[in-house]
Amino acid sequence: PHGVGFQTTIGGVFISFKDVFVVVAAAILVTLLALFINRSKLGKAMRATAQDRDASQLMGININRTIAATFFIGAVLAGAGGMIWGLYFNTITYNLGFRTGLVAFTSAVFGGIGNIPGAALGGMVIGLTAAFSDNYIGSKWTQVVIFGILIGVLVFRPTGLLGMRVPEK
Repeated sequence: PHGVGFQTTIGGVFISFKDVFVVVAAAILVTLLALFINRSKLGKAMRATAQDRDASQLMGININRTIAATFFIGAVLAGAGGMIWGLYFNTITYNLGFRTGLVAFTSAVFGGIGNIPGAALGGMVIGLTAAFSDNYIGSKWTQVVIFGILIGVLVFRPTGLLGMRVPEK
């Protein structure tokens, strides 16, 4: 009823259609990726190849095709992220990929490498940290705070918040 440009206030927080769209799109993409990785044959091949390339190849997995498919899926997700970013901010710059890639990598490390829900949690924590940091101590210190927290996580929990310790081979 309100259309694309609607905006409402909940508890003093302004929520626009763009905000809702980003949250819903991210939730859909993360859910689809998790289902694909955990339930499909190619997802199983991707996990096996990531764990042990040689054993995967011996089990009949075409690792070159699996790696190519993995990069393709990553490129599609990066493109979707870029489209969502452009729709939300109405602008795209030449260094957008570097900045967002750095934040995405930080989210993945923060949540636990190879853990999709952990990366989503890491992204939420980083987003909230950035918002509070911008508001309370200024935007010039936001990245310092985020990377300071990341260093703390790496020192005290090297596998990330949801990461599990993997025995060495």
